[in-house]
Amino acid sequence: MNFVPYAIPFFILAILIEFVYARATGRYTYRLNDTLSSLTMGTVSRLMGLIRLGFTAVLFEWLIADHALWQIPTHSIAAWIGAFVLYDLCYYFAHRYGHEWRILWAAHVAHHQSEEFNLSTALRQTSTGWLTAVFYLPLYFIGFPAEMLIAVGSLNLIYQFWVHTEHIKRLGVFDYIFVTPSNHRVHHAKNPCYIDRNYGGVFILWDRLFGTFEDERTNEPCVYGITEQLNSFNPVWANLQVYIQGCKDTVAAKHWRDKLLLWFKGPDFKPEGTDQTPHDWRAPKFDPAATPFVKRYTFVHFWLLVIATFVVLGYEKELKSIELYALAGLCLAGFCTLSAMLENRAGAVVFEIARLVLSAGAALVVMVTTAIEWTLAIMSIAVGSALVLLSARSQWRSEGRSEESELSVVPNHAGKVEPEGG
Repeated sequence: MNFVPYAIPFFILAILIEFVYARATGRYTYRLNDTLSSLTMGTVSRLMGLIRLGFTAVLFEWLIADHALWQIPTHSIAAWIGAFVLYDLCYYFAHRYGHEWRILWAAHVAHHQSEEFNLSTALRQTSTGWLTAVFYLPLYFIGFPAEMLIAVGSLNLIYQFWVHTEHIKRLGVFDYIFVTPSNHRVHHAKNPCYIDRNYGGVFILWDRLFGTFEDERTNEPCVYGITEQLNSFNPVWANLQVYIQGCKDTVAAKHWRDKLLLWFKGPDFKPEGTDQTPHDWRAPKFDPAATPFVKRYTFVHFWLLVIATFVVLGYEKELKSIELYALAGLCLAGFCTLSAMLENRAGAVVFEIARLVLSAGAALVVMVTTAIEWTLAIMSIAVGSALVLLSARSQWRSEGRSEESELSVVPNHAGKVEPEGG
């Protein structure tokens, strides 16, 4: 059983509580654009799960049917404990190589792109994580049933949610055994002394055992994000950035050996012929200006798109594949246009209006016979939103770049530091 879908409402509630607490204490850790970007990545990953989960299920079903040594009984408490611990051990290596091999980092990087650290960061998930499943194959060969591994895997993921916060400090002995906010802040930091440390999912003991542990230092506040900044809120670019750069480096590398090796070395490996320019880990945060109208519009329409996404997922079995993917594509296009609006890009609103018109048409053509109530709702919202945008043309664009967003104060009192030049 996968417990994650049942936990999603509690995730959203916890994010709201953390935000209110941050506002009340003056220790702000949220920015509207960064937060919506993280939540967008999580929602888009659910859309891509339509394809990815099907692939994984077929692979594992084949393995269990033909190659498992035996099936461990699910009624054994010891088996559940063993599955939970061993799953976390496999997660450690999957996570570690997700940082040490570019071919895996290309997928995992999405989780590290946020330049803030809060509970919304935990929901920032990749849509291209196809390869990490191989790290869990030993568990299937041993004989752990699929339903047991799905259950403990979802519990592992749910546990990791709460450690993405700056508001919980040191926890004493608990910090020594388990992954906690303190040692997970280190994992998300791009300070040279913190990079590629603390890979555990539930138990930090693996890092202590395999030499990858780093303690949080009081004199070295964490600076979050990736050294090669994304500088975008676009979910498609966020998922493809490292793949595209890796392909460019493959072409540019002078030696054939390097063309292959660069995919199995860390992202900092720059063979001869590729760009050798070092990245500044203290570069200013990406925080383009946006008008109050754009902020309100993107906030409201983000949540409307989230609802639309789960409606589409809910009708997965009723719709034809081409209809399902068309509606999913329109949801993805919506997230992209909202991201472009937050980036203050010219023409973003024009594309948003076009997307609204297409969404109304698609709902009429595809869903009118399946869900008439949702068809009418989507058409009404799309037409109404297009009219609102057209009537507010003077409020579309903002001049310049904001150093502070509506929902953030930098630096804050939670131990953050403003990068030089910011």
